[in-house]
Amino acid sequence: MPMQFSQPIPPITRPEWTKLITGDIQYEFKNYVLQLRIYQLRKDISYGRTNIDKAVKDLYDLCLKYSLAVQADFVEIFKTW
Repeated sequence: MPMQFSQPIPPITRPEWTKLITGDIQYEFKNYVLQLRIYQLRKDISYGRTNIDKAVKDLYDLCLKYSLAVQADFVEIFKTW
């Protein structure tokens, strides 16, 4: 039976979101698109095209839209929510 959550992804207030963007959490993603997006967001921050808050919001919105695709990675990163 698949795992069920009251919320499709962890709340944006969780510190892990920022740590994923800043690189404080190093994780080998199963979802390659998610890995590429985080890499691109880090580059955008380093070039001054965005800031951490906007990058977290962008990542959160993407993951909310594709919550089933990121679920396996998030169970390992966030543990519970």
